[in-house]
Amino acid sequence: MGLPPRRPRNLARRPGLTLYGAVREAIERLITDSQLKPGDALPTEAELQERFGVSRATVRQALAELDRAGVVERRQGRGTFVALPVMERELPELTGFTEHLQSRGMRASSRLVDCSVAIADEGSDSGHFPVGTPLFKARRVRYANDFAVGVHTVYVPLAMAQRIGFTEEVLRRDETASLYALMTRAGIRLTWAEEHLRARAADREESQLLGVRPATPVMSVLRKTHDDTGDLVEVVRAVYLGDKYDYVVHLDRLAGRAGAGGLVTAVTPNREEERK
Repeated sequence: MGLPPRRPRNLARRPGLTLYGAVREAIERLITDSQLKPGDALPTEAELQERFGVSRATVRQALAELDRAGVVERRQGRGTFVALPVMERELPELTGFTEHLQSRGMRASSRLVDCSVAIADEGSDSGHFPVGTPLFKARRVRYANDFAVGVHTVYVPLAMAQRIGFTEEVLRRDETASLYALMTRAGIRLTWAEEHLRARAADREESQLLGVRPATPVMSVLRKTHDDTGDLVEVVRAVYLGDKYDYVVHLDRLAGRAGAGGLVTAVTPNREEERK
């Protein structure tokens, strides 16, 4: 005779609740009781199986439910983590990545992928500066609570980058380095920016940097930032995971068009994207 089936333990099983549903609720309680934060790792599938006395298949089904609900995130080869909340960004909020995450109680960090001196060229994002302008170009993977959520490629005038300390040495040494903080410290006052947003699929390199499957939906954002003299001081191409950002735009009925029966918006071709 075989061994009797193991009795599930540490589970609050209500009438009509499936076994995997009970495991799902138990994992949610575990997250709350252990005060796990977004980005924190959950116990392994084997540990959860032992904790609750159920099969590996039941644990996997419970985790799949939590993944679909946005409670956890399963990263291939790394495990299961508490999911980051969707990061709502209200336009026309002009904040940097670090400021934005700090305002939501999350830790921002980055990893420098590469950097170089570039010359403004009409055929790229750098072409928003006068052609021929020497620029400092840096590409970084941006993290929220140690979870990769975006890739930033930024161009700033080379002379300004050197003056404020936005250099390769600083970016490699300090994973929390913030361009906007360095600008503010140097007395540069940012006043306005223009953004272009476009939904698309991540390319192969972006997918590798973000640790996601190829063609994962992303939001591509081009921002051109100006200081209080009107000078362009930053051009950044930010590529964010599509399920991590919610851009919120507040629309008002134009005062002089109240009788028109609807909102009036202007849509213009995205010339920056057309050039690519």
